[in-house]
Amino acid sequence: MKNSHKDVMTLQAWFSPAFPTGAFSYSHGMESAIHDGLITDADSLKNWIALLLSHGSGRNDGLFLKAAYEGVAEANALCLALCSSKERFCETTELGQAFIRVVKASYDVKLPDQAAYPIAVGWAAREINLDLTLTIQSYLQAFASNLISVGIRTIPIGQQAGQACLVQLYPVIEKITKKIKIATLDELGSATFMSDLMAIKHEKSAPRIYRT
Repeated sequence: MKNSHKDVMTLQAWFSPAFPTGAFSYSHGMESAIHDGLITDADSLKNWIALLLSHGSGRNDGLFLKAAYEGVAEANALCLALCSSKERFCETTELGQAFIRVVKASYDVKLPDQAAYPIAVGWAAREINLDLTLTIQSYLQAFASNLISVGIRTIPIGQQAGQACLVQLYPVIEKITKKIKIATLDELGSATFMSDLMAIKHEKSAPRIYRT
């Protein structure tokens, strides 16, 4: 019988703030959105992240993770090609490289040295035989948690408001995980143009706190 408890522990470790990918230093363009007044409080933060999960980069990352897990050959190249800006490309490749480096040092797995972040997670999860649904859901929760952390520090909002925001996003994460599980790369797409524009704008922002 598959050890689901071990899967949970592994995924908790991978997506913990203590896991040395440096995810805390990336805002996914949200720093510019906050600076421009597009995100001003906990409600607007929650709505911004919910859109990314349902119709933007969060959803696409989940689709790419699933494709990598299932061994789709072109998944990594397509993931990199569809990055909407230089900063998004740097974010996913730098996180992917850091993730692979730590996983290869900690687990008995063979992985390429570089890949987009969701691809790296999908490959590693397959190598270790982690549950796919649990992996997608954990990835999306970590995606949301990291952006909430950006909001807590930068808007700013309180820690309690940040946790309430995450709890309110649980149904969104569960719903999109179920949709991703039965979807393919043919369903890739994004309708979060403002997020993409903020990531592009952030490239030339100065001063700035976050790398993206």
